[in-house]
Amino acid sequence: MRFFVRSMTLAAVGILIVSSVSRSQDQKDDQSETLASNQLLMKDKLVQMNRILEGLTLDDFDKVTKSAKTLQMISKAASWHIVDPSPRYERLSKNFQEQSLDLERHAKDQNIDAAMLDLVRLNVTCAQCHQHMREE
Repeated sequence: MRFFVRSMTLAAVGILIVSSVSRSQDQKDDQSETLASNQLLMKDKLVQMNRILEGLTLDDFDKVTKSAKTLQMISKAASWHIVDPSPRYERLSKNFQEQSLDLERHAKDQNIDAAMLDLVRLNVTCAQCHQHMREE
């Protein structure tokens, strides 16, 4: 049963990441070659999310811990690029930072089930924040 839950969670996270990568590739074709610093931060965030998925898949908790720390730094750096953040953006940003702290803690404890759920929560928060920013 535990293997089934782990497999389904990893599959769901993988689908989320693959769909966001394919969307970003489609958008890349439409955009100019020059990326703003905030766009570079978002691309790096996606790289870190993929490293976390890889680390969880291979039980490489050091990789997960390092990437969770990097996500925290990226999230804090990205918030400097928002001139007039809405209350919802601030809440989502804070949630993301707390979730990445949870992920770091669970990776250090080698709690694979909790770490996988943290990754799912991070993905959901990312999607909600990007939706919010498109609406603003």
